[in-house]
Amino acid sequence: MSAQRRVPTVIKVIAWIAAAMLTIVIFHLGGEVAHRVGQFSPLTGAVIGGTLTLGSILYPVRRRERVEPWLRNEQLAWVLIGSGVILWGFGESFWRYYISQGVQPFPSTADLGYSCFPLCIFVGLLLMPSPGSGSRRLFLLMDSLIGMGSLFAIAWFLLLGSLAQAPGEVNLAKFLGLYYPVADTALLSCVVFLLLRGQGRIYQATARRVSLLVIGLGLCFFVFSDFLFNVQNNAGTYVEATWIDLGWPLGLMTIGVAAYLRRFLPMTPAEVIEERMERAEERAVFGFSRLVPYILLSLLFISLTINVLSSDGGQVALRPVLLFATIGVVALVVARQLLTLYENAHLAARQAEALDDLSHANTRIEQQANQILQHNLELEMGIHHLQEVQAQLANGNLRARATLTSGALLSLAGSLNLMAERLMRLGQSSAYAQRLMRSLGELSVVLERAAAGSPLTVPASCNEFLEINRLLVALRLTPHHAMPVSPPAAPAPLERAQTEPLAQHPGVRSVSGPIARRPFPTFDHLRNTQVPSLPLTQPIQEEQQ
Repeated sequence: MSAQRRVPTVIKVIAWIAAAMLTIVIFHLGGEVAHRVGQFSPLTGAVIGGTLTLGSILYPVRRRERVEPWLRNEQLAWVLIGSGVILWGFGESFWRYYISQGVQPFPSTADLGYSCFPLCIFVGLLLMPSPGSGSRRLFLLMDSLIGMGSLFAIAWFLLLGSLAQAPGEVNLAKFLGLYYPVADTALLSCVVFLLLRGQGRIYQATARRVSLLVIGLGLCFFVFSDFLFNVQNNAGTYVEATWIDLGWPLGLMTIGVAAYLRRFLPMTPAEVIEERMERAEERAVFGFSRLVPYILLSLLFISLTINVLSSDGGQVALRPVLLFATIGVVALVVARQLLTLYENAHLAARQAEALDDLSHANTRIEQQANQILQHNLELEMGIHHLQEVQAQLANGNLRARATLTSGALLSLAGSLNLMAERLMRLGQSSAYAQRLMRSLGELSVVLERAAAGSPLTVPASCNEFLEINRLLVALRLTPHHAMPVSPPAAPAPLERAQTEPLAQHPGVRSVSGPIARRPFPTFDHLRNTQVPSLPLTQPIQEEQQ
């Protein structure tokens, strides 16, 4: 069974032990057994609570265990709290020993353990991670001081004043007699401190938040029994092993449960923490935890009013301290309100600045939106123009060109124009090649017929090609007469050229009379024949790259 699954089991065991103590002591079950249970319940609770606290906190975290990590001095704080519970248990052990010997010394060795408990608890709670920083931490401190001052003044009115004015020498016994009620007051202040501290982000994690509330509940149990003990002990009416003593073991075991929950409750996901923070912000800003200091301040005013209206000598003696404590608390409240006004003014200035920045941001966004709109319009117009140019090129108009001079589509327009230029040059080259092929075809027909004995007459279409003229000159071919003729539809084969009259071929000028049949001149004969240069026609247009 994993540690997280054992959490309900441990809580159930502690709850059964507490229920057994309550049932036996309150209903006096078993007679003498109930008295013994009442006597040793505080020691049992201290042993269980201290062992559970230190064992849980010092238990190492395994690598695959998903629990809340320790922040800063948090683990040390819990170790101090567990040590305080153990020290209180040592003090209770010495006290049980004195009771078994039939003596009740005061002060005694037991007071060493008793007196260390509130100090360890108070320091441990102060070392807990702070829920905020800056002004938030200052507000938390001031609220805590208001609560502590109010509790001290109320405790002075109820108990501390009468104890301080009791006759007797100022010795260790009188000091301890005042120390324990003051420590109880400090522990109650710690409860207020815990309620206020639990509002931060880090305490939205289930393990920290639940452990903080549970330890506050345990301190309330402990202070309840300690306060009643001090009141009855000063009045001389205290009887041990009664229901009043059960607050000590219940409080100490509850502190152990708080430490166990802090260690073994699973980690809270980040999205859950964010959701809890949003819900906390949506709730009323002035919740119950923030009302606690002002509720205590109201009780302080009630106590001061009763003291002022009373004519008893003891109440008159309490009045100066009570009055100064009230003035100090009221001064803290006024300082807090001034700080709140300053924070509100600062927040209002920041909000005005934020609104101004938001207005400028909206203006910039509007300008950017207009620029984007203009850019989109320019793109649409450019795309439409390029589509028209592309359509003209596709329809054969190779002279169509894009006329864009700026914009994001300028490079695309240049590429499109370059493609159109190359297409036009390719078309010119293709037309030139077609004319050249047609002229070569006509020249082939003439040469075939000249080989059959017909006179050599260069077709007129060959005059515009420099290549053909240079070829004829190089071959030393002298035609009889060069006349422009219409190009033939297709060259005739050699056999057909020898049998058909020349007039049937439209590519060659007809001559009167029959064709003299003579052999085609050989290359040796042509080499020895002087052929005058033919007049060159207009040169061809070279292809532009």
